[in-house]
Amino acid sequence: MRRSCLLIVAVLVFQIPQVPASELMQGSPPAADQLVTRANWRESPFNTWSLRNVERILPTATVDRGMGRMSELPAEPMAMDGFTFKDFSGKNRDFSAFLADGHVDALLLWQNGRLRIETYRNGQEARDRHMFFSVTKSFTGLIAELLIEEGRLDPDRLISTYIPELKGSAYEDATVRHALDMEVGIDYTEIYDDPASTIFQFHYAAGYRIPPAGMVTYPSLWQLLPTLRKKGEHGKDFHYVTANTEVLGWVIERVTGQSLADVFESRIWQHLGAERDAFYTVDPHGKAVAGGGLNATARDSMRLALMVAGKGKFNGVQIVPEAAIARISAGGTPRPSLWGNENGGSDNSYVSQWYYHHPTATLFANGVHGQTIHIAVNEDVVMVVQSSHPQADDTFFITSDDFFQAIQAYLRR
Repeated sequence: MRRSCLLIVAVLVFQIPQVPASELMQGSPPAADQLVTRANWRESPFNTWSLRNVERILPTATVDRGMGRMSELPAEPMAMDGFTFKDFSGKNRDFSAFLADGHVDALLLWQNGRLRIETYRNGQEARDRHMFFSVTKSFTGLIAELLIEEGRLDPDRLISTYIPELKGSAYEDATVRHALDMEVGIDYTEIYDDPASTIFQFHYAAGYRIPPAGMVTYPSLWQLLPTLRKKGEHGKDFHYVTANTEVLGWVIERVTGQSLADVFESRIWQHLGAERDAFYTVDPHGKAVAGGGLNATARDSMRLALMVAGKGKFNGVQIVPEAAIARISAGGTPRPSLWGNENGGSDNSYVSQWYYHHPTATLFANGVHGQTIHIAVNEDVVMVVQSSHPQADDTFFITSDDFFQAIQAYLRR
C-alpha cells in the first residue's frame, strides 16, 4: 500500500453502477445489480456492504472472545462544531467533510481514558465486524514481537530454518527481521489496479479474486509463497510486500504449532474483554490471511489499539510484554523508499509491520480502502477508522494523518 503526496490515484477500469448502498443485498434473492459476490465485493458501491459482511462472502476462521466479562470503554462525547483542518493539499475540511470524503464507516477517538467520538455511517452499526485489510499486518507483527520477547522466535534467524519449504525462494537467505520490517529483496509488485502485478496472484491464492479463465494460479498461499524469487539485497531498503506478512504468519504457526487465528485468540483477543468474536478470512486451504484477513468491530479494534498504546496492558492484564511494545513504538530506521521519505526525507520508518512518524511520535497501521489506527505514543490519544473508500490506495491515508494531528491540536486547546 503506497502512502505519498506524489501518489498517483488509481483509475477505476470498471463502471461503478448507480445503486444506492442501502439497497444492496435487499430481497430474497436480491436483484442482479444489488447482489454482492466474490467477483465484485471489493468494488464500490458493493464494498459499503461487503466490508461489514465479509463472513457472507469468504470462508473464515473464528477468533473466540472467550467467557470473560466485557471491558468498559467509558465515554465522554465531545462536539465537533467549529472543528476544521487544512489537509496536505491546502484544502480546508470540517469533521463532516472528512467523514464523507473518506467514505468513513466508523470513527472512534479516544483521549485521556475516555471515548470522545464514536460515529457510524453507510449502514454500519456498533456490532458490525469490519474488514481491516492490511491493518492485520500490524497485529501479525505484534504476535511475532511477543514470541521474540519470549525467546521462541529469533529475529536474526533465517526464515528457511523455520520453513524449509521456502528454500530456493526469495526467503531462503532472508531473516525474520527482514520480513518484519519489509526489507526482503524480492521480485514482487503490489499495484492494486494492475492485473499483471504480483498482488493479483496473491489475491487469487487467498481466494480474494476470481482468476480469469485459463490463467495459471496457485490453490493456496502455501503453494504460492515458495515460488517467489529474490531480486536485490535483503535489509537494504523498504519494499512493501504482503507476501512477507504471510511468511511471518507461517513462521508463527510453525513455531507455536497452532493456527494464526488460534494464536491471536489465546494470546491476545481473549484478554481484551471484547464485545464480539473476531475472525480471519482464510484461503482455500484454510490458512488465515496474516497480511489482510482480520475482521473486528470498531469498538473491539479500539481495545486492541489501546492495548498497544498502554504498553501491552489493557483490562488490567499485561497481554503483550512491555519490551515488545517498546521496540515497536520507538520506530525504526528511516529508509529512502518508504512513503514520505522519497525526496531525501527521514521522517518515516517501518518496524515490525507498524509505521512510525518520528516528528510527531505517531504509531500507525493502514489498510486498503481507508482502514487506519493512529496512536500518539506520548499522549493518550488513539483513533480507529474503518472505511469503504472506492479506491484501494488513495490520498485518504495522507488526509487521515493530517486529520489526526489536527484532532490532537484541537484536544489540547
